[in-house]
Amino acid sequence: MLYTRRRPVGSVLLLGGTRPEPVRAAKAAGLSLTYLGAAAGTPRVIVDSADACLLLDDPTPENMAGAARELHGKKPFGVVVAMVDRYLEAAALLNAEFGLPANTVDTVRTMNDKHRMRTAALHSACVPVAHGAVRDAEDLRSFAGRYGYPFILKPVDGSASRGVVLVSDAGALEAAARSMTTSAAPGSRWIAEEYLSGPEFSVETFSTDGSHHVVAVTEKFKGDNFVEIGHLVPARVGAADQAAMAAEVGALLDAVGLNEGVAHTEVVLTDAGPKVIETHSRPGGDGIVELVRLATGVDLQQLTFDWLAGKSVDPRPAPGTRASATWFLTPPEGTVTAVSGLDEALRHEGVTEGYTVLEPGDTIRPLRSSDDRSGAVITVAPGPDAALARARAAVGLIDVTVTPAGADRGGPVPR
Repeated sequence: MLYTRRRPVGSVLLLGGTRPEPVRAAKAAGLSLTYLGAAAGTPRVIVDSADACLLLDDPTPENMAGAARELHGKKPFGVVVAMVDRYLEAAALLNAEFGLPANTVDTVRTMNDKHRMRTAALHSACVPVAHGAVRDAEDLRSFAGRYGYPFILKPVDGSASRGVVLVSDAGALEAAARSMTTSAAPGSRWIAEEYLSGPEFSVETFSTDGSHHVVAVTEKFKGDNFVEIGHLVPARVGAADQAAMAAEVGALLDAVGLNEGVAHTEVVLTDAGPKVIETHSRPGGDGIVELVRLATGVDLQQLTFDWLAGKSVDPRPAPGTRASATWFLTPPEGTVTAVSGLDEALRHEGVTEGYTVLEPGDTIRPLRSSDDRSGAVITVAPGPDAALARARAAVGLIDVTVTPAGADRGGPVPR
C-alpha cells in the first residue's frame, strides 16, 4: 500500500549531523535543502551538496535555533528536520514556533527523555517496566529496596550507551551513586529501571499519519558496558515473537503520540515477552540504515524525504530480500603501534564497506560508549547466519598491534 503526506513541503532546514545521506536523500526527493551545522567537522560533501549552508563556531541547540529563526525570516522553510539526538527537540520547537507540520514538541521530548517515555508507557498497552527517577544514593537504595537487584542506572537523555551502569548489588549501588556526581555533566537527570534479561533487538519503523509500519527488526550484540559490537538484519527471530515486538513498539509509539517519520526502538525479548528499553524519533545509528537498505531494499533516509516532499511511499520490505550485518573493531586498551589488514578485510566475501579510525600512536580507551569503537565492516549474504559470519571473519582480518596501557616492558600485543 502507498502512503502520501497530507501537507507536502518544498524546502527543508536540516539541523546538524555529519552524514551526507540525509542531504543526498533530500535532493533526490526534489527538495530545496538548507544545512545548518558546525563549522568544525562538517564534511565538504555536505557543504557542496546543500542548496544553502550556514556553519556555526558554537553550534549549541540554542545558537542553532537562533540562526534558524534568522534564516526562516529571510526565506521560510517547509519543515525543520534533525537526524541526531542533540537537535531533535530544537527542530520540534522551531516547527511549532513557525507553525510547520511535524511531530509535536511533546512527542519528540517524550521520546528523547527516558523517564517521560516510561511515564507515557504506563498509560498504554505496553508491558510495564519498573522504573523511577533518581538523584542520589538514597534514591537508589529506595529503588533497590522496592524492586531488588540487579537494575540499570542511566541518564534520561543519554545515547550511544554512555553512562549505562548495571547495579548488581549494594556495593555496586554505592559506586553507581558516586558516578552520578563525578562522571556526568552538572544538572544531569537519571533513571533507574529493572534489568531486562534476554536477547536484544531494535525495531525500525516508519509512521504515516499515526500508523506505524515495521520496516525491519535488527538483532543486536553487546560487549562491555552494554556497548553494541554488532548488528544483524533481519533478526533471527520467529514470526510470533516478531509480531509481539511489533505490537509492543506500536503501542509505545501510540502512547508517545508519534504521527510521522522514522523511529528506532530498542526491545528485549524477555521470558514475559518483549519489553521496550527506549525509543528515538530518528533512524538507528551504527550503520543500521545501511543494513536495512541492503537487507530489505528500503532506504529509511530516502523514505523520510520522499514522504516530506509528498511522494507516494511504501515502507514495506521488498520480497525475496537478503541479509546484512555489521561487526565492530574493538581491540584491547593501549597505544596503537601498527594497523594492517583492512585491504584484506575489504576483499573478504560479502563485504560492502569497512573502515578503521586507528593510526599508530592512537590511544585505545576502555569500551564505554559507541564512540570508543575503532572501526567496522558491513557484509551481505543470502541469509542472516552467513552475513553475520562474514562480518565477524572480515573484522578478524584487521590486525591492530597494541602496547597495553601502563606497560613498561615487554613487546606489543597483537589483536
